Amino acid sequence: MVLYKTVDIKGYGLDRYGRILGVVFADGKNVNLELVKSGLAEVYRGKPPKGFGLEPYLQAEAEAKKAGRGMWSLRDKYVSPKEWRKSHRK
Repeated sequence: MVLYKTVDIKGYGLDRYGRILGVVFADGKNVNLELVKSGLAEVYRGKPPKGFGLEPYLQAEAEAKKAGRGMWSLRDKYVSPKEWRKSHRK
């Protein structure tokens, strides 16, 4: 989707670790949303950046789950990053 392409990033600031919070676009397509639709990314459940519309992502994730796309094909075997980190704390 983005290999060998120029991408645009709509930035929403930085997180507490200094990482860019933003949406990636390639050929005018919202890459973030396409990854969620395909079941290749999970929607972050923390506080969204100011001005960021979360609803399309939540809807896309629900549809991907229902259709069993990508990681959602694992159903009950899927472990979210948040759950994994919680279970592997020292």
